[in-house]
Amino acid sequence: MEMVEKIGNAAGEVWKTLKAWQTLEGESEGMSPAMLKNRTGLPSNLLHEAIGWLAREDKLIFYTNGKNVRIALKE
Repeated sequence: MEMVEKIGNAAGEVWKTLKAWQTLEGESEGMSPAMLKNRTGLPSNLLHEAIGWLAREDKLIFYTNGKNVRIALKE
């Protein structure tokens, strides 16, 4: 599988995970990267590439509190 395809598939997994978290759990402040890694099972490098992909497509919002970052889908 080509790397771009792998990143695109990973971005889809991240998007689905965030959507389920916001819809089913009612969490509007998103998930931390560690939570996303745990829920998706993606390796760190692929997870961060997928987050970058979705950020570039303007599909994410980032909440920061000091060093803590939470990621959510834009509505």
